[in-house]
Amino acid sequence: MLQPGAPGGPPPQQWNPGMGGPPPDFRQGQGPPMGGDPNMPPPGMGPPPPMPGMPAFQGYQGVGGFGMMAPMPPPPPPPPPQGDPPHMQFDDVANLDEQQCREAMFQFVSENCCYSKGPAQEMQIKEIIPHNALHYTLETFCEERQTGFVSVPYRGGMIDGPENGIPPPPFAIPCNPDNVFHDHVKLVEVPHTATVRPCNVCDARGYLRCHRCHGWGQTRCHHCGGDGHVTRHDPEHGPVSDMCFVCHGDGNVRCNTCGGDGRITCKTCDGFSNLKCFIQMKVVYTNHKGDHIIEKTDLPDELIREVQGSLVFEQVMLPVWPISCYPLDEINQCSINLCNQHRTGFPKEKYINQRQQLRAVPVTEVHYTWDDGNYRYWVYGKERKVYCPDYPKQCCCTIL
Repeated sequence: MLQPGAPGGPPPQQWNPGMGGPPPDFRQGQGPPMGGDPNMPPPGMGPPPPMPGMPAFQGYQGVGGFGMMAPMPPPPPPPPPQGDPPHMQFDDVANLDEQQCREAMFQFVSENCCYSKGPAQEMQIKEIIPHNALHYTLETFCEERQTGFVSVPYRGGMIDGPENGIPPPPFAIPCNPDNVFHDHVKLVEVPHTATVRPCNVCDARGYLRCHRCHGWGQTRCHHCGGDGHVTRHDPEHGPVSDMCFVCHGDGNVRCNTCGGDGRITCKTCDGFSNLKCFIQMKVVYTNHKGDHIIEKTDLPDELIREVQGSLVFEQVMLPVWPISCYPLDEINQCSINLCNQHRTGFPKEKYINQRQQLRAVPVTEVHYTWDDGNYRYWVYGKERKVYCPDYPKQCCCTIL
């Protein structure tokens, strides 16, 4: 007859309160203890299974123990590109006219409730100077594979153990990213590494002694202190002993934590008595990103990262070719530098893909006068955001 949980057999039975009786020496102490805090949390997960006795697997000599992940050595990074670079075409960006600059200022003032609308309505635009900020980014999408032993409650089902063959090398196990160029983590069971072991926390019983009643199923009554009676003062007869209305004279009450059974379900095995132990592979996908901004006006460079621009150039391949023929040599040089940094910058990870982009973000510097003063502001990004740190009337609130 097949045992519960064995392949082809019935599923293992989960322990529930009331199933069988505990061993004779299960109770702790001479009697039910004081109940303590009824909201006391139960004990957490027990210690992991001991590593002695766990099988060793070829190619996983450096695997981490239970609860620990050890990185696995990746394949070498891709070599530098060879031959002639592909054709690179760069697009242009349109500029703003005076009406668009005024509309951007009106919108900026409307978003700041304390700014007076007067300067925006009355300003005299004297000069519009168009610029294009350039934002170069290089992304290198990599994966790191870590392995370590884990254990989960064994609820039945097939076990892919060593009898099915030698585990494949870490980087030969199929695992594809959900989203390229986005950080995320995936967990995979390494094939042919699973075994079933008795739970080391509850000794394969499926239950533990209740931490509140110490296995008695009862606690001493908190109202009478376990005496079964309480004393009250009668004005005519003096002290009078009455039966405790909480425990009805017994001195003990049922334990609310275990429901009177004296046992609670083992959290480690979830009451199933056995654990499935296997090597788990943690695949960490990381998008490494480097960038460089060229912006010639007094607009803070970091504002360029936050807005949309026009895509002048994009290349997605492994590895990318550094930009070498853009009219502005600073872009060519920063592309070469970042590509060289990324080529050997992540020795513990496998390279999956690379992407380089060059964005042109429109920046328009506007010079204007208002109330005999000379001022300026900047309109930047496709959203036409405004940077105007010295707007003439930044507070229109009146204190009475």
